[in-house]
Amino acid sequence: MAPLLEDKPGFKSLTLEAGARFSSQKIDGGGTNNDWTYKVGLSWEPFDSVKLRGNYARAVRAPNIGELFSPVSTGLTSLATDPCAGTLATNPGLAAGQPLRAVCLAQGAPVGTIGSILNPTAAQANSTGGGNINLAPEKATTWTVGAVFQPSFLPGFSLSIDYYNITVTDQIGAPTSGDVIFGCFGDRTVSGGVTTYPGVTSASASNPACTTIGRNPVTGGLDGDPANTLGLPQGLSNQGRLFTEGVDLIANYSRDLGFAKWSSGFVLNYAISQTFNANVFSATPLDRECVGYYSANCGFTGSMQPAWQWSWRNTFTFGKFDASILWRHISAMQQEPLDVIATAPAFTGVFPVGFGYREGDTVDFGKIPSYDWFDLTLRFNVNDNLTFTAAVQNLFDKDPPVVGSSIGSTSYNSGNTYPSTYDALGRRFAVSARIKF
Repeated sequence: MAPLLEDKPGFKSLTLEAGARFSSQKIDGGGTNNDWTYKVGLSWEPFDSVKLRGNYARAVRAPNIGELFSPVSTGLTSLATDPCAGTLATNPGLAAGQPLRAVCLAQGAPVGTIGSILNPTAAQANSTGGGNINLAPEKATTWTVGAVFQPSFLPGFSLSIDYYNITVTDQIGAPTSGDVIFGCFGDRTVSGGVTTYPGVTSASASNPACTTIGRNPVTGGLDGDPANTLGLPQGLSNQGRLFTEGVDLIANYSRDLGFAKWSSGFVLNYAISQTFNANVFSATPLDRECVGYYSANCGFTGSMQPAWQWSWRNTFTFGKFDASILWRHISAMQQEPLDVIATAPAFTGVFPVGFGYREGDTVDFGKIPSYDWFDLTLRFNVNDNLTFTAAVQNLFDKDPPVVGSSIGSTSYNSGNTYPSTYDALGRRFAVSARIKF
């Protein structure tokens, strides 16, 4: 960090920050990777109360032990619709332009099963993947611009706002189940009640994107004994790309009200875009936009990404006693449009008994409204050495949304909801005491 200007007209301060690092990774049996990472940032404070800042950085992440050395094995992944299921492959009208039958046979389906293959049981297909010793580090380019305000006319208030733009290339990851199906069969279309896969061409029966899918040698389906049904190939590679951009805002304010001290903290994120491409080298690359959407193929960053989310905490201090309430909010979500094309719209209609609904309720699993939760915390400082705390999370016992078991990935959709995003535990209480010696 180097100060460039200080206490000059229009430049209360101007600071440059820069750094670089060289790293080398070598894996026995694999390759050697040499990489430079660097950053450069500029911070300008034209006058008191305002600071402008920007940063550009290049980063790398080497593959971890699991990504390199996990044994290749067959497990489960989410897949509601198998293109080879049903009687579509027996339609003689597909013989010339859309040889679905030939593709299903090339994937290992027995001739006698064509026309009677079933969709994966419980929307769970087999998936084969594991570590890859040939993985190279993934690379990220990040740049941010922002500002910090601490106005003198409003003591106790501060505000920072930053725009971020992050691109990850050579991304270490596996294709989603939807990407594997799309790579072979293309988009699903429905016209006049007839489903077709126009992406299946006369050459698809020998296309590696199709022939690497392994079917059950008895049923022709994509589920069954993992010893002989490899299912969808979802191995790790460096072929992916991630991109995200958005705006972060943080505001804090504190004030003495006379009868109490009030402090408020507000944190907001607005996600503009979050895309994933499993294979940028594909002849038909697919950039999957997931901001505001959910499906079995959105969740590659660990959880759902709403367009808006914020938390707002207000704390009132009365001498030795504190009362704090936290408001958590995420905006509405809906089924990913590409998932609608690939597997059909989510269930909408009369719901059976259970899952928080009454029999006869009309539900729409293709949409989730905006959600709000409130947490209450009470704290009593007996003295400098003893503090009691009582808390209630999800104060109004808000139930999580129900979206069915087939619309989310096996990692992040459990019990017909998304417990990694929504509070699935309901109202809960906690008490604690802290003693200092």
